[in-house]
Amino acid sequence: MEGFIPVQGGKVWYKIAGEPKGIPLILLHGGPGYPHDYLEPLEDLATDRQVVFYDQLGCGNSDKTTDPALWTVDKFVKELQSLIDQLGFEKYHLLGHSWGSALAVAFALTNPKGLTSIIFSDPYISTPHWAKDTKRLLTLLPLETQKVLKNSPPDSPEYDKASKEYYDRFVFMLDPRPEPCMRANKKMNRELYNHMWGPEEYAPTGNLKDFDPTSRLSEINVPALFMCGRYDEATPETAQYFQSLMPGSQLKVFENSAHFPFWNERKEYMQTVHNFLRQVEKQ
Repeated sequence: MEGFIPVQGGKVWYKIAGEPKGIPLILLHGGPGYPHDYLEPLEDLATDRQVVFYDQLGCGNSDKTTDPALWTVDKFVKELQSLIDQLGFEKYHLLGHSWGSALAVAFALTNPKGLTSIIFSDPYISTPHWAKDTKRLLTLLPLETQKVLKNSPPDSPEYDKASKEYYDRFVFMLDPRPEPCMRANKKMNRELYNHMWGPEEYAPTGNLKDFDPTSRLSEINVPALFMCGRYDEATPETAQYFQSLMPGSQLKVFENSAHFPFWNERKEYMQTVHNFLRQVEKQ
C-alpha cells in the first residue's frame, strides 16, 4: 500500500509492506535527504508485521521543497508524528538508520504516545562524536588520498576519486553498489543534505553542526538496540558509548560490514532485528 499524507510544506510519500498484524515497524532513512530506496532489504521483516517506508519531505517520492525553514530537526519530528497519527498506529517500533537515529532520539524525547522500542542502526546521534570519529577514520586512508582530500578542490576529479575511497571503505563496502543504493543517490536532495549536514559525511557544516542530545539519552525509557558494522563510520566504539548511556539497551556489531549491514550481512541483520522485536513484544 502506498500513499501520501499532508504535512507542513507539502505531501510525504509512504509505503506499507506486510499485513496488519503485530506492532508495525517504521523506518527512518538517512541523509538528511537520502531517500528510503536503499533500505529495501528491510522489507524482509514484513513477514510478521507491517514495515513502513517513507521519504522525508524534500527528497525521494515526497514533495520537493526549496524552503530551508522546513529543514530542521523539529520539523522532521513533527512530520513523523503526523505520519503516525494519520496512519492510525496506536503502538509502533522505530528503526532509524544513520541520520534516522538522530531523528529517532529527537522524536523519543518528546515522549510520544505508543512508542514501543527503538533500533538505532549505524547511528548518527551526536555531531561532535561523529566529527571526531570521521577525523580519525580519514587518517586510516592512504597518505596520498589524505593529501588530495586536504588540498584539492572539492569539484575536481582527483577529489571525487579520493572521496570515493572513504565511502567505499566506511560507508558502502559494496562493489558494485546495489541498484537501490544508486537509485537513492539519484533521488537524493543534496541541497537539503548540504543545508543540514554539509558537503561530505566527514564535513559537518550545516544546521546540525552542534546537534548533540547525548546527555539526554538516559531519558529515553523504551527498549533500545544499537547496531553497527565493524568498519562503520558510525564506529562500534561510539555506538557502545551511546548504548552505555541507556540502561538495559543492547548492542550488536556486524563483523563484516560498514555502514550498510542490511546489505553486507543481510540475513544476520534481519534475524537480529526480528529477535529483538519479538523479545520486546514478549515483555
